[in-house]
Amino acid sequence: MSDQKDKKDGQRYSVDEILAEYGSGRYKGAKVLDFPEREEQPPRDAPEEPEPTLVFPTVLEKKEPPKKPAEDKPIPEIVPENVGRKLGAQLHTLLRKADHYADHMYDQAEPDEEARRAEKYIPGVDQEEVAEEEDNPRLPRRPKLRVVRKKELPPDTAPGKLASQYSKGLKGQGRRARLALLLGIGLAALSVELPFLSWGTLAEAAEGFGLTLYQFRTLILSALLLLTGMVCYEIPAAGAKQLCTLHPRAESILFLAWIFTLLDGLTTGFLDLRGESLPYSAVTALGLAFALRGIHGRRRGDRLSAKAAAQVRSPYVVSLDETLWSNKPTYTKASGSSVGFGSQLQMEDGGQRAYRAAAPLLLLGSLLCALLASVGQGAPGRILWAASACFTASGSWSALLAFGLPYRKLAERLHQSGAALAGWTGIARCGCGGVIISDGDLLPTGSVSVAQVKVFGSAATEKVVGYTASMLRAMDCGLTRTFHNLLRAQGAMYREVSGLEWHEGGASGVIRNKEVLVGTAAYMHLMEVALPAGHNIKNAIFCAIGGQLAGMFPLHYSMSSGVNPSLSALMGAGLSPVLATRDPNLIPALLEQKFKLPVDKLEFPPVGRRLELSARDAQEDGLLVALLSREGLSVYCDALVGGRRLRQAVRWGLLFALAGSVIGLCLTFYLTSIAAYGSLTAGNFLVFMAAWLVPEILIANWVNQY
Repeated sequence: MSDQKDKKDGQRYSVDEILAEYGSGRYKGAKVLDFPEREEQPPRDAPEEPEPTLVFPTVLEKKEPPKKPAEDKPIPEIVPENVGRKLGAQLHTLLRKADHYADHMYDQAEPDEEARRAEKYIPGVDQEEVAEEEDNPRLPRRPKLRVVRKKELPPDTAPGKLASQYSKGLKGQGRRARLALLLGIGLAALSVELPFLSWGTLAEAAEGFGLTLYQFRTLILSALLLLTGMVCYEIPAAGAKQLCTLHPRAESILFLAWIFTLLDGLTTGFLDLRGESLPYSAVTALGLAFALRGIHGRRRGDRLSAKAAAQVRSPYVVSLDETLWSNKPTYTKASGSSVGFGSQLQMEDGGQRAYRAAAPLLLLGSLLCALLASVGQGAPGRILWAASACFTASGSWSALLAFGLPYRKLAERLHQSGAALAGWTGIARCGCGGVIISDGDLLPTGSVSVAQVKVFGSAATEKVVGYTASMLRAMDCGLTRTFHNLLRAQGAMYREVSGLEWHEGGASGVIRNKEVLVGTAAYMHLMEVALPAGHNIKNAIFCAIGGQLAGMFPLHYSMSSGVNPSLSALMGAGLSPVLATRDPNLIPALLEQKFKLPVDKLEFPPVGRRLELSARDAQEDGLLVALLSREGLSVYCDALVGGRRLRQAVRWGLLFALAGSVIGLCLTFYLTSIAAYGSLTAGNFLVFMAAWLVPEILIANWVNQY
């Protein structure tokens, strides 16, 4: 019909005929009303005609959207006809809205019996925070940890081989560090003018060589300083190499201070430029001695760490994932290997990285200050004295002690507990965040034992034990080893488990076409398995086969006394313990009632999330932090808390070291520029440098006090 209509001379159809063809299909001559041009009033005497029935709308008309259900309809507002009824209409509208709200306030159905039972027997869990949208520019993004490129990494030497390498010459280096310290103390005694000391014997010896006492003392100081530099040969050699390669560090500052102090001591007694002011040989010698002690401390700490990492073939790997739990850094522990440990252990420590940026500035500042204080003041003859003072002040005594001293103290403690931090890279990753705690952390192997075995019904004991042990092995929880020993004692065997499904308080599976339930008493109540009277034991594992209770295994838990202090130490360090336990009995209620743990400060995820967090391959995508050779929460806590405290100690130590260098450089520049020989004496210099060493000693002793 439409094709004929589109033709030029085609037949034309009326509106009634079109509606009859394209209508609803029920058109039987229904009346179609045309829109009148004007509305005509029917006469009053005319009888009322029935309202015509409209047919299905045409294609030209706009279809109305489907109507909403009655309960979702908005309440229409009453519009008054005049202004006098406006207030009453608004009041009536408010009353209707209130009635509508009251009618739908209890639309949510009451919980059924199954929901009530779940609320009673399922333990409460904590929900993690939802990850923030990265596309939102208003939300600050968490800074990502720096990942070192492979070309910058040292060779990944095995921990056992590293330990043997660090052991070579370690004792000799320690003896040389002590000898250098004694030489520095001797130089300090020769440099300080004390009233009870008599220089008569030394003056007579000087006259025998045709020298004055002042010239003889300067030569002795220079000789002892040269000997100290030879004893601490690592420092001058490293400093010279760094300057030649244009990569200065703290050793470069100490090397230049040693050179300029030697030149100043050899020339000052014969040039008569500043009276009888002694050179700063004692200050420089003690700086070399403390630097060697810092290097020795790091080497000793590295040896202990490598030795602890090499104790077992498959250590526990502590790794960091930046967004594992609640979108924050999270630490996990899982069995793994020592891959990457040797490489990180040989990398630069925190002090070396800090002086990578600070050393060039200090060197440039010391050189400029020395030139301005001598040549700039029209006195080029005191250039060696000014350079010696400026470079010695810049070479802080705690520059290399800031990492070496606290690291050695902490490594000694961690070695005794069986932990090893993966160098400064692993230490820098020890911060705030969550700590995943599994069954083995709270209850290591041997902490759980089966008190007795009770079988219900006609099932054989070997069958019940075998089914229960098979389910627990499939669940891979902390009870696997305990029931393995029970399985061997009973002469049972493992069965194949299929269709394993986890629930709060237990799990279900299929063994030989029978449904097997293993879990707590609350889980049995939840699964509608009847328990005999008096057998509702909390610390027990129940087994149901085919919906009937088959066995009960009361358990005895013995938790170490160090768990509670370890949790307190973790929370005190800003770490949030997250319980990712798989043992159905290890829920916050049991931990609080039986072991008095602060469960209100612990996080307990849902069962599905706990399975993900306690996965054995959780360290594959993480960043290496430490290696552990023992089970338990204590060693886990020692590594994380100790690493965090060490990171803080190194930062505070470097802050004091750099502050002392900057302040000392400013003071020496001022005093040398005004030629204050009486104020900038060796004794005053020693007191100033020793004052900045005291905070470092206190900080180093604080590291392992937890």
